[in-house]
Amino acid sequence: MRSFTTLFAILASAIALFSAALAQDVQGLDTYTDGAAVINLVNTSPTETHVYKVEGNADNPQSAYGAGSGSLPMATVLPGQEVKFQLGEGFIGAFTGDSGAGTRFEVNFRGDSPGEYKTWYNSDMQFGMSNTTMGPTSGKKQINGNDALAGEQDCLAKANSIWGEVDVASQQALLDTGYLEGTTGPDGVLTAVHMDKQAGPEVVEFFQNKALFNSYVSPGSVAGKPTSKAAAAANMFSWSVATKELTITGY
Repeated sequence: MRSFTTLFAILASAIALFSAALAQDVQGLDTYTDGAAVINLVNTSPTETHVYKVEGNADNPQSAYGAGSGSLPMATVLPGQEVKFQLGEGFIGAFTGDSGAGTRFEVNFRGDSPGEYKTWYNSDMQFGMSNTTMGPTSGKKQINGNDALAGEQDCLAKANSIWGEVDVASQQALLDTGYLEGTTGPDGVLTAVHMDKQAGPEVVEFFQNKALFNSYVSPGSVAGKPTSKAAAAANMFSWSVATKELTITGY
């Protein structure tokens, strides 16, 4: 009898865990229908929990996730977990990694373009950097045929790929800002990169126009002093795909 009771307890516990896992897989309202907008949040890290700040735009409909604009309930993705985050019809808002201090992915699921559904999105590093990408779950290209992944899988590696080609004086000036850390010279190596709204135009110029990050890097408080290409960056990095399902992958 004892062994049967123990087996039943183990089975009940396993069912409870499985049910909890399923409950984590679908978030938001109970009124979602097939074909509604979905963002898959994938955490490839075996140890780190990823937390995303979620915001609704002023045009976000009351029927979508979080019921309207402003700060909405955050999304937590455990190590190795994938969460299917259903947003409701017409969601317009943003997901920001590191609880608001990382890369910010802005999404428009309104899809009201004539003749073909379009989801618009971009990646903004004004509020910080995180090793995260966003693109269509299907792997499709953008509507114009270009690569559809916004953001960077490894921001530090991307910056290091061009660092040795920057002259020493410019390297030192960038290190002096505090937004880049490392050593100078042709064999110099960056050990960390950062971003926030107070970064100067020289920092924006390096990340966006030298290292060619797949993101809109904004100078924030010095936005009135655009770099040579930053003025057009918002349009350059506003991408569209013919799908209602996107995936944000944190590495």
